[in-house]
Amino acid sequence: MQTSTINKSVYLTASQADVWDHLTKADLLGKWFHPAKEDLALGQEFTFVSANDGKRMCFGSVEEETPKSYLKWAFSVGPLNGVMTTVEWHLEETAGGTRLGLTHSGLPSDAAGYGLLKALDKGWHGFLGNLHNLDE
Repeated sequence: MQTSTINKSVYLTASQADVWDHLTKADLLGKWFHPAKEDLALGQEFTFVSANDGKRMCFGSVEEETPKSYLKWAFSVGPLNGVMTTVEWHLEETAGGTRLGLTHSGLPSDAAGYGLLKALDKGWHGFLGNLHNLDE
């Protein structure tokens, strides 16, 4: 089965350590993404909930990590009906801060899944934009 991939990146003045904390700490994830029920840790499952009603938004597990530089999730969201996709985060030190790259792969590539692909692309764009608030 052929799948689609979303690739995004942002440049942040925050340090790699600060960006890493925002990708893995439950109390910080809710500031830019969705609140998490627990810190994200290698080999552990996670659940992100709605800030509005506390209902599950997305879930998965941390499959790989190299602290402060690489994080890989198995990831699903409601419309995927439990199908797991892969989200990879790449953190790279730059002269003025951190370049954060996102690769979300294993997404539907058929016409029926295009609406979901478009929604996820728009969602990631907004969530990564929220990380610019780290700079303030």
